[in-house]
Amino acid sequence: MGNWMSKRHRRGRAAAHGEAEDPLEASARLIARARSITVFTGAGISVESGIPDFRSEGGLWQRFDPAVYCDYDVFRDRPEMFWTMVTSLYGDVHARLGGTREELRRGELRKPKPNAGHRALAELEAGLGKRVTVVTQNIDGLHGTEGGAGSTRVIELHGTEATCTCVKCQAVVPRDEVMRLMVAHDSFASSSSCYVPRHEGCGGVLKADVVLFGEPLPVGAMAAAAKAVMASSVVLVVGTSLEVAPANMIPSMVKYRPFGKLIINNLDGSGKDRADIFLQGNSSEVLPALVRRVRELSQRQ
Repeated sequence: MGNWMSKRHRRGRAAAHGEAEDPLEASARLIARARSITVFTGAGISVESGIPDFRSEGGLWQRFDPAVYCDYDVFRDRPEMFWTMVTSLYGDVHARLGGTREELRRGELRKPKPNAGHRALAELEAGLGKRVTVVTQNIDGLHGTEGGAGSTRVIELHGTEATCTCVKCQAVVPRDEVMRLMVAHDSFASSSSCYVPRHEGCGGVLKADVVLFGEPLPVGAMAAAAKAVMASSVVLVVGTSLEVAPANMIPSMVKYRPFGKLIINNLDGSGKDRADIFLQGNSSEVLPALVRRVRELSQRQ
């Protein structure tokens, strides 16, 4: 009791003297006390896994105008444009992960794996018993249980690249099968032509199960995300500038809850003006440190 009172007194004295509490410590205390937490993630959390931020300098969207290559109406008329972009992206990721052209020719495409940031969020759920819902703008599947870090409650607002759907017969095809077709047609070995994968049964064009411009979000995704936030006392935003609507409206909903807090972790200063607590730094370093501190505080309770 005396030790707790002394810490409380020190915190009060620091506040009285205008001293800011360490943001990591303040965040850890909030999360340690919380039963339900929503984590909202964007491209920044997956950069350490070898997936470039599409909007960054030299990123994918500087080479491929998203208003053209990621537009659903364009896809229906010219699917080769979308698949040209996808082929380039997979080739870029393969190279960033140390892959060689010879590996591509052999069909050995390197895949991203969860990094320390993804694993820390999964640990918050599995190791500390928190009810954690991950709402992600990413399509890479690195949060979930199938090839991901192991988070069990994941809402993928913009769909997933794990599967493709035939636009003709609606058959769902796993990504690995689509990759096999692309490798068989030398898609990654040649930059002079683009292969559009088709369903081997009906011959219909395959479309990755990601949300293109002009398409609605997955049925129920926004409602499920909003419900998770309104059931949480803390929302942790990681690796996103919160510029993409309508998803960017979700994290701030926590402010409608009594004492709800918004914590934002970004490498740059984006989102600082919205946050109750701002954690600046690489998510693959900040999140493991945060979860370690949450564990320490939880063990004392």
